[in-house]
Amino acid sequence: MKAEFVLRPKRVILPVANCLRVSSLLAVLASCVWLSAQNVVLTGFLSGLVSDKSGAVVPGVSVVIQNLATGIQQTTTTNHAGLYQFPALMPGTYSIRASREGFRDVQVLVAVTVGNTTSQDIKLQVGAATDTVKVIGTTPLLRPTESSASTVIDRQLIEDLPLNGRKYTNFMMLTPNTSYDGDTGLVSIAGQQGGEDSGYANGNGSTSFTVDGSNATNNYFSDIVGRNRIPYLFGEDSIQEFQVAVSPYTAIYGGGAGFVNAITRSGTNAFHGSAFYYNRNSVFSANDALDKSLGNPKPQDDLQQFGAGLGGPILRNRLWFFADYEQQLRNNPIPVINSALATNPTNLASFLTANFGIPAGTTLPPPNGPLPVPGSDSTPNPSNPVYLQQVSNVVNALNANLGLKARKGNDWVLTPRLDYQASARDSLFLSLNVNRFN
Repeated sequence: MKAEFVLRPKRVILPVANCLRVSSLLAVLASCVWLSAQNVVLTGFLSGLVSDKSGAVVPGVSVVIQNLATGIQQTTTTNHAGLYQFPALMPGTYSIRASREGFRDVQVLVAVTVGNTTSQDIKLQVGAATDTVKVIGTTPLLRPTESSASTVIDRQLIEDLPLNGRKYTNFMMLTPNTSYDGDTGLVSIAGQQGGEDSGYANGNGSTSFTVDGSNATNNYFSDIVGRNRIPYLFGEDSIQEFQVAVSPYTAIYGGGAGFVNAITRSGTNAFHGSAFYYNRNSVFSANDALDKSLGNPKPQDDLQQFGAGLGGPILRNRLWFFADYEQQLRNNPIPVINSALATNPTNLASFLTANFGIPAGTTLPPPNGPLPVPGSDSTPNPSNPVYLQQVSNVVNALNANLGLKARKGNDWVLTPRLDYQASARDSLFLSLNVNRFN
């Protein structure tokens, strides 16, 4: 099911609560102030020049824009230089209507993307106001008002492309100046290496992350056991679009060689939703050549991913909701194989003789502890019951740490959001992100 275009807040920025940290939301709800510097990473900027057929600028033109998904309208007037601007617009598709007495009305469709300045010039034609000139086209890719190199991955691209793992930041590899750093999931942006201690696999000092205008650089260290990383902190279906900016050396971005800026989805005037289920079971796969040649059994790796999202209006043109729930269940036990340390009734006697100087036929007592304890024996002493007891504990500890060991990769994430439009130019939203990784 295709997603609707969704509304984004304009002036009030409420931080996303990441990994059960939601205490800052109420404080921001009570603070309705103009935060233009931060809004640039949460919204888009729309501006343009209105001129007539001869190229002369036209002041005093009424410019009305409307968000096609929510119906929200904003109005401004061109200044003495024929310029108009809307400094903080939620990403989406807008209809622009320019009108002035003595000229035909002009209607243009334009897409506003997160973190970018969209320039849309309008040419008026002399005629009656009852006539409307419709301009059909796309916004030019060249942004002459910006010097940074950035790419926006929009909702349509996220939906259309397959993604193994459902972590939206993997789409970063579709943007210029990014590359993989080996086989652990790290990503370099503009030659700056990603960090080992990040759930995003690259949220270190050289790369910054924001979600809904708030700092979302995460230092969740999950790579210390079994090379496991947290699957995702935000579900794929919860992201509307995100921007990857390279070397954005401005105060807006806060520095860093790379900047990944995402916004979450919200509801629209039409209900929209989706559901998915994915199952990958090792029962249907073959054993790899290496394990097969060594006589090892086929590794088990069972993965299930499922979830659903729903959004729509609570009050049309005023209040909307969206909620996304995604879960992963993964059973991926890790085999610990060391033929030199593994013992069984067949090789136990030779193992004890070679490593502990215990002659064949000697019976070990049952183990009485998980690990051996330090003793005073400097040489093997098979006649000492204490020595035999510690050897028994060693053999037990080795066998206990060999074989198939449990390894899970279970994760669930819930991302609800409420958007409220107080007036044509004032809105706020409440966004929550709850994640549990096992």
